[in-house]
Amino acid sequence: MENKVYYISYDDKDNQLRSRSLSILNSFFGNGNFKIDEEFSGILFVASGGSEQYAAKLKSIKKSIILLCHRESNSFAATIEIASYFRARNKNVSIINIMSPNAYNEFVEVNKVFHAIEDLSKQKAGIIGEVSSWLINSDIENNIIKEKLGAELLRIPWSQVDDYKNADISDKLMGFFPDFDKKKLIETSKVYSVLDKVIKQHNLSAISVECFSMVNRDKVTACLPLAVFNTVDIVASCEGDVCSMIGSLIIRSLTNMIPWQANVAEIRENTVLLAHCTAPLTNLKSFNITTHFETNCGTAIEGKFNKGKVGVFRVNSKLDSYMLLEGEIIETPNHSFACRTQVEFKTTKEQALLLKNKGLGNHHLIFPLELTSIVKLMMKQLRIERVD
Repeated sequence: MENKVYYISYDDKDNQLRSRSLSILNSFFGNGNFKIDEEFSGILFVASGGSEQYAAKLKSIKKSIILLCHRESNSFAATIEIASYFRARNKNVSIINIMSPNAYNEFVEVNKVFHAIEDLSKQKAGIIGEVSSWLINSDIENNIIKEKLGAELLRIPWSQVDDYKNADISDKLMGFFPDFDKKKLIETSKVYSVLDKVIKQHNLSAISVECFSMVNRDKVTACLPLAVFNTVDIVASCEGDVCSMIGSLIIRSLTNMIPWQANVAEIRENTVLLAHCTAPLTNLKSFNITTHFETNCGTAIEGKFNKGKVGVFRVNSKLDSYMLLEGEIIETPNHSFACRTQVEFKTTKEQALLLKNKGLGNHHLIFPLELTSIVKLMMKQLRIERVD
């Protein structure tokens, strides 16, 4: 991929400096993998000191900026000043010394994060109904989401959603479960159709559904539809949990995968039991369709995860803190006292205590451990601090 780089120096007519700069950039990118662009699009090469005033004149709608610098010609000194200028104007800034070891790998990771941040700023999420009454610390104010991520949150009352009873049967949902009795999926597929209509009407890329009011009234659940939405790249969270929805949206924008939202069902010395009645189908090695745990009605996923290393993640209600535990799935049990899909997560004693003593809320998001390093980098750029 060709990277578009904007060049600044104390004097754009200094051919010797420009020649040396191109040599440095060629060594960094490899010949042909970059071009000096006439428009600033987020990657800025600071060739020398004295260029600060030119950086201050740049106009960009980009929220994130990568500053490339080096040890010669006071490039680094100028870059530190320029970075402080942009940060004071609420920009995400990363400085990369392109002469340092592993600098290119750092650039690739940071660039990926910044593309994800730009992607987030274009997203629109919706909560259908209210945040469930027991989730007393799982909402995020609209203005905080807008300020931190640039994303928009819509709050859609159930009164603005069609009655599922009048909806069409969804062939799309049915197609995910060809071996299951279709008669038992009719009501569930209608719920999918109604939610799908809301998503398309409002052009949503994420939803959180306060489903218990519908479950208690009509004995039908949204568990299966939410699992299918997560499988087809629409973030779908349970119980109107906005923290889970926004956390999942962050992970999806960065990694192109949607994590599993789960309850903390039990914390022991160095293990955590995580459970919920839905999961993205692509995250599971196998699954059955059963009923919803708390009400024993409707349909829900009883899934099995592969054993393996995972991260367990949550953002808080102010979007200024996050928790990230690291460990592994050692078992996928089938306890009668917890939601249908369950994993036993093994971690350290210290991290189990951290969850118990400094937890940010109930629901957590589970995803492969190899993604945690870039998640940490993204949270750093978003200025969201890790709880430790």
